[in-house]
Amino acid sequence: MRVLVTGGAGFIGQHLARRLHAGGHDVLALDSLLPQVHADAGAARAAFPGPVVVGDVADPAAWAALPEGTVDAVVHLAAETGTGQSMYEVERYHRVNVEGTRLAARWAREHGAALVSLSSRAVYGEGGYTCPEHGSTFGPRCCRHGQPVASTEDDPHRPVSVYGETKSLAEQAAADEGEGVVPLTVIRPQNVVGPGQALHNPYTGVLAAFLAMLREGRPLTVYGDGHQTRDVVHVEDLVALVAWALDRPPAPGEARVVNCGSGVRTTLVGLAEAAAAGAPVPSPGVTHLDVHRAGDIEHACADLTRLRSLGAPPPRWSAADAVADFVRRSWQQPGADAAAWDDALDELARRGLTS
Repeated sequence: MRVLVTGGAGFIGQHLARRLHAGGHDVLALDSLLPQVHADAGAARAAFPGPVVVGDVADPAAWAALPEGTVDAVVHLAAETGTGQSMYEVERYHRVNVEGTRLAARWAREHGAALVSLSSRAVYGEGGYTCPEHGSTFGPRCCRHGQPVASTEDDPHRPVSVYGETKSLAEQAAADEGEGVVPLTVIRPQNVVGPGQALHNPYTGVLAAFLAMLREGRPLTVYGDGHQTRDVVHVEDLVALVAWALDRPPAPGEARVVNCGSGVRTTLVGLAEAAAAGAPVPSPGVTHLDVHRAGDIEHACADLTRLRSLGAPPPRWSAADAVADFVRRSWQQPGADAAAWDDALDELARRGLTS
């Protein structure tokens, strides 16, 4: 099998490409190698076990520049990520995430390839709640008695960030461009963590921020009271699901959507404790910052019923083990600077996107 991986030089793409290459498959990448993601573009390019075409997935010319030859499947990973940044880089996120996905699906259709496209749990927004007074509702939480429930693939899309909105629109773009011809698998991962993440990128997520704080001997800063919950999935579990989807594509023209996560909620304080457990030095503890960023949600967790019913590989890593593994294996890697997260929060504040 020959597989084109968009965003292949990123950390998820690298993990996937190594797995596919080890299994005897040929891989090539289309990646813009943006400095925000790749501190060392040359190293990222060299680490990919196949040719890398440098280009913007939202530019038709980049797709036209791909080398000739049969491609059996496209794995579309390329995206602008970062909830906070999306709230003020609206046009950029729409261009890359929506139009880039549209072009990926169009290219797959024109070349007779299957498509595996990464979406996001952000399409669910606050997700669902159950309440003895109000019954089943979708966020925001109806009242203090509302309890969050795990999101299923059939839940409505109610994104609260521009990022989530673009990922929702991207799913529709992929289906539209497939025109009932392309075998399409949409995977909605929760918060992905693992070695190789862009540690210098302040929009890569809270766990890279925890790593930077631990290395600098700073307390781990948690926004709010820390009881917000997240579902964290190890990159190896996501890669296993993508590989499964490539080996077992749906019928031509069929589309399926699958959640990817651990299926277990972990509080932000719990994630901070897991990060500290993976560090080789003692943690100075957790501090709380009373701030809310536009686009943030309170709770998130994946319902994995469909994943199991399809016979897809279940997650092997717990959230705590995934976070500790990330910290332990990233400890000596350069790039993490806690001040970058402080600067990113200041930027949101200057734009009126915090409260």
